[in-house]
Amino acid sequence: MSTQISLENFEEIYSRTYNNILKYIILHCNDLDDVNDIIQETYIEFYKKIKKTKKFELEDEQSFIIGISKNILKKYYRSKYKNNIVNFENEDVQIESNIDIELQFITKDNVSYIWKTLKNKDIKIAKIFYLYYGLDMKITDIAKEMNLTESATKNYIYRTIRELKNSLKKESDENVRE
Repeated sequence: MSTQISLENFEEIYSRTYNNILKYIILHCNDLDDVNDIIQETYIEFYKKIKKTKKFELEDEQSFIIGISKNILKKYYRSKYKNNIVNFENEDVQIESNIDIELQFITKDNVSYIWKTLKNKDIKIAKIFYLYYGLDMKITDIAKEMNLTESATKNYIYRTIRELKNSLKKESDENVRE
């Protein structure tokens, strides 16, 4: 069944496809700092295609948008590689803090510290953590998407939480002594 896509229903398509496209980009992205840029470029390109042709028929808009995101990912990393862009730490990193790691409170500094720590870990661990806490995906779904066992996925999450708790506790203990 094909549907007519126009500028009027772009927002509807966006809201219907956003979570799956975001998951796809997270799973295929080499650096989680680039996710927001890539998703934005993906939907801008989709919007341009709609605007250019005014209306066109599309069997499955999600597959079409994933195709666009594949091209954006390739182009993004190709240009990043060509330009030898160095990734500097951004001190003002903001992540949604749906992260509940059983701490009494999470300050802006703690969120920034957690984000920096995750970025220094294996990209697989950072992706699992982002999917679990940022997108509220279930462990079984993450395991399936990343071709891991549920046990391995749980271990990555809980081991990372334990490391974060210990390092945050050490840091706070050192700050109290000073």
